[in-house]
Formats: sequence, C-alpha cells, structure tokens
Amino acid sequence: MRKTIYILIFLGIGINFCFSQTESEKLFGLTEFDSKKHDRIYRVEIEDYQNVELIDFKNGEFKGTLTHSVWTTNRKEIRKDSIIQKIAIPNSMVEKLISELNNNGFGNLKDCNEVENCISGLDGTTTFFKAIKDGEINTSSYWELESDYYYNQNKVKLPAEVIKARKLILIINKEFDLKEQFQNFLNRLPNGRYSYSMLIMKKG
Repeated sequence: MRKTIYILIFLGIGINFCFSQTESEKLFGLTEFDSKKHDRIYRVEIEDYQNVELIDFKNGEFKGTLTHSVWTTNRKEIRKDSIIQKIAIPNSMVEKLISELNNNGFGNLKDCNEVENCISGLDGTTTFFKAIKDGEINTSSYWELESDYYYNQNKVKLPAEVIKARKLILIINKEFDLKEQFQNFLNRLPNGRYSYSMLIMKKG
C-alpha cells in the first residue's frame, strides 16, 4: 500500500514565460543549493509539469516536495496563468528515497546524448534528473523514458543507462505513483482550459 503524502499549498501564480530548466525551477519554487546547509539535493522533473525535490541537510534533517503545474489557456490556446500544487513528502520517506536513489547511481546518471543507441525525439515527454552535491551538478535527461516502442521500431537493444534511469523512477513510484498523483491534481482543477507539456485539456 502506498504511503500518503500531504498537500501543503494549492495556489495560482500569474507568470507567463517559456520553459527552460532554469525557468521551471523558478516556477516550481525549488531550493537554491547552499553548501553551508545542504549535503545534497536530488530532483526529478517530468517535462514542465511535475517535479520531485529531495533535500538532505548537513544537520541530518530531510525535506522533500512533489510539485505539479499546469497553465490556464484561452480559446486560442495561449498560456495565461500557472496553477501550482505543492505537496510535502514525509521526511522519513525523503531519507529513504535519497538513500535508495544514491545506492542506484542517481548522482552519476549519464545524459542520453552520452549513451550509445539512446533514442531522443522532439514530441513526447522528457524526464530530467538533477543531482547537486558539494556544489557539483550532474544533469541528465531521457525522452519517452518508459516506452520501448522506439527501441523496438529501430531494433535497438535497450541501453543499460536507460534501464538505470527507469529503475530510479520505479524507486519513487514505489513510494507514490507519479502519474496517479498528477492525475489526482488534474481531477481537482475547476472547469476550464489547461495546458501542460504539449497537451491541451478542456474540463467541463
């Protein structure tokens, strides 16, 4: 049975800009690494709409959040305002996740561009991994991470590093299902038109 995570904040923020990883970090309200306070920070971001942040403090404390984001849009599908949901992850769960992710190589995961036969594309969903420790940053990304379709179509063996990245996602999903959590967020939205990733959703 999956453990419960608790909603802290649900609010709308009137911000309107194109996404980059840095800009999405601002939108999600993520933590700026401080070498005096933080031992490490792990982040997993699903495109521009979901982010897991896990913080290991030097004093032995832990903190984590799961954040969701969508944009309201008009009839012309122009993004207007963002709606953010930030959920607190129990500290004991954060400690467990950081330990398991670290033991499975989160901090040295290679980027898809560095991996032979790793397939990337333009459409679809990209998953980003970011590890910050002692001021050093390791970032990597994988397109359509959980799909075998393009590897089967190209008759390419699934790279070991893709399998590793999938295992990291599985470790998180064992504690709380990322897709289920995001769907719950969407279900709670009032009627309207919304945009996330490359999708447009109309409720009501």
